[in-house]
Amino acid sequence: MGFSKMLEILQRKNKDRIVLCSLGAFYVARGKDAILLNELCGLKLTCLEIEICKVGFPIASLEKYTDILEINKYSYIVYYYNNKINELEILKQYNGTKHNKINEDKSNCYICTNATKNYKKRDKYIEAVAKLYEKEYKKQKEEDNG
Repeated sequence: MGFSKMLEILQRKNKDRIVLCSLGAFYVARGKDAILLNELCGLKLTCLEIEICKVGFPIASLEKYTDILEINKYSYIVYYYNNKINELEILKQYNGTKHNKINEDKSNCYICTNATKNYKKRDKYIEAVAKLYEKEYKKQKEEDNG
């Protein structure tokens, strides 16, 4: 089982909480939790695997991001994965009044340059869709800010 699958299982176990787990020098969230953290904290979405988003931040920034979650009253749980003994431990948790209601594991993969690179061979049709979505996304952002 890979790291992504482990996070997926932890999300199912903690369905009402945002799940963060250490991976080397970072904490990582996947899927719907990554999308919420992108919206709430401005963390950059990248691909964990095809059409599954992730966000990550340095271990030293844990307090900063958990404070944001607590201020916004979102429930979360933070796991530390000990690679030496291959065990998980709960490092921190908070039971807020809000739960992540996002259902999708991806945001908009067609504007994510990491997503289009996940196809095994270059796909000009996917690239065309990506360019279209990116233009529409930029236009929408300009209208929202203007």
